[in-house]
Amino acid sequence: TGACEMKTIPLSAGLANFSFTTRLNDTQLKFTFRWLTRYGYFSVDIFNSDGSALTLGRALHVGVNLLDGLNTQIGNIVLEGGKATIANLGIDNKLNWYPHD
Repeated sequence: TGACEMKTIPLSAGLANFSFTTRLNDTQLKFTFRWLTRYGYFSVDIFNSDGSALTLGRALHVGVNLLDGLNTQIGNIVLEGGKATIANLGIDNKLNWYPHD
């Protein structure tokens, strides 16, 4: 097997709450995003393909690995670019996945 490359996870601007599934290598994950108006950021839940929660309520901030501290072999999922808002999500920033080496 060759080295895996970084992958950008597509995001949808204009939605305060949304979910989608994506495949990262051989792992299918479901993401749920919720905009927290009071705090001004998205909360992210990530679920395994069997529906079990991998992480709940992670704050989506630039430079923060959404999988930090979790015992997974998935890699790192990091928001890069500008601070995420409902209007600019996936436009002024990108959610990038970096597989473990």
